[in-house]
Amino acid sequence: MDSEVTTPKDNGIRWWPAVVVLIMTSLALGVAWFGIDQPRQSKNIATAAIFLCSGVLWVLWWLVFSRIPLGLRLGIFAVVAGVLGVAVSQLTIVGVSGDLVPVLGWKHASRDIEGEDPEPDVDIELGPSVMATDASWAVESMSFEQFLGPERNTQIPITAMGMGFLDTPPEVFWKIPMGKGWSGFVVQGGRALTQEQQGKEETLSCYALGTGELLWRHRYPSAYESVIAGDGPRATPTISGERVLSMGSHGMLSCVDFATGELRWSHDVLVEQGGKTPEWGFSPSPLVMDQKVIVPAGEGARAGLVVYDLETGALLQSYPAVKSSYSSPMTAPWGDDLQIIYFYEGGVAGFDVKEPDHLWDMPWGSVYPDVAVPLILPGQRLLISSGYGVGSALLQLEGEGADWSASLIWKGRSLKAKFSNVAERDGFVYGLDDGIMVCIDLETGKRQWKEGRYGHGQLLMLEDVLLVTCEDGRVIWMTIDPVKPNILAEWQALDGKCWNPPCLAWPFLILRNDREAVCYALEELL
Repeated sequence: MDSEVTTPKDNGIRWWPAVVVLIMTSLALGVAWFGIDQPRQSKNIATAAIFLCSGVLWVLWWLVFSRIPLGLRLGIFAVVAGVLGVAVSQLTIVGVSGDLVPVLGWKHASRDIEGEDPEPDVDIELGPSVMATDASWAVESMSFEQFLGPERNTQIPITAMGMGFLDTPPEVFWKIPMGKGWSGFVVQGGRALTQEQQGKEETLSCYALGTGELLWRHRYPSAYESVIAGDGPRATPTISGERVLSMGSHGMLSCVDFATGELRWSHDVLVEQGGKTPEWGFSPSPLVMDQKVIVPAGEGARAGLVVYDLETGALLQSYPAVKSSYSSPMTAPWGDDLQIIYFYEGGVAGFDVKEPDHLWDMPWGSVYPDVAVPLILPGQRLLISSGYGVGSALLQLEGEGADWSASLIWKGRSLKAKFSNVAERDGFVYGLDDGIMVCIDLETGKRQWKEGRYGHGQLLMLEDVLLVTCEDGRVIWMTIDPVKPNILAEWQALDGKCWNPPCLAWPFLILRNDREAVCYALEELL
């Protein structure tokens, strides 16, 4: 009698679903990073979504479809879940990089996310006589009185080639703790000033340039907090004679005495103009011209720009409403007088300094935050640049009197400045394109070279070298060369994220982030 032969059922591990998930994940990552032209932060968001979906599918395969012995499946799953649970209970996201990569920190860290005052909770006021009697004040420097330098355009009139700091990194002159915020330093007369957030207060702080000691601090109740954007004030103060202007993260414009920090006048601009705090905080630095203070009025405000008297704080005039941005107003010497240039959300406009009206307006079309200040160029030309994959444009301005118009020369995506500003020399523009250093031809917008990932840092241009402060706290000195980049010197100045603009009050270089500030003397002091 023939007996029927049966094939035993295959009870081995079922690998093919895992292989399919692995292939799908690899393909999706390839498309996200190499198949679609998009900003790096969009690639990071896509990567997180891909890994999340992949993780769910892997867990589903492991628990349901793998055919691994049940006890082993549950045991390993419990161990992995336990480790992840401990990590979640002990770690927290304290911030993100400029490309939206999470920055993790311990939940029990000594300095909580609200920040602690690194200095004694007192206000110290020292008058001008201290500068004449205390040897610690006996340092001389160039002035650096406003955002991006003397002319508000990243240009510093100093020749650095051949100096010792390009061969050997300089020693730290002083280093001090800082409150939170993305404000830069300004310097005049042996004093260095910046904005900070101390707990639930925002402050304008004045330090001795020669020692880093706190001299005075002007405080007011205000706090901006954001895991993504970071805490604290973002605007850099402006020094004008014996006055210092600061703009807080919620639109508090303050004018204080340079010597003592005594409040002269203030305006809650957003409240007075019916505006509100932009999503990522109020960041434009005050513009001072002809004894007038000019600032944007905020998101949804009745006015676009408002003008105050420097001495009295009286409101002088308001300009027509435009959508607020994170860029700072500046001036251009075109026509018979200066124009006020403002790169707002969705366009760039020129305003008459005498009459509260537009002279010209050019739509830009970007729905993303505009941060970089426009680059004022010879021949009545203007370069604007935005991040988030948008790009740059070169505009030609024509007109006289009150009759002006703007036309587009070129528009391209070779330079996409997100947080940083750009600089021009001899017909070539240098800047950070989504975190990578790039040089483009000003006349055509075509890329000359692109090399060196420095993150979303900042830059200043000297007569013969380019200073780049990286997002990770490195300092890079490089040649100004449209043919190829050449790094002259590099050192680590700060730890942690550094979005703050540098201050180069020669011979002093002051850098800071939301934790500390460091000062270098780039040449020997006499």
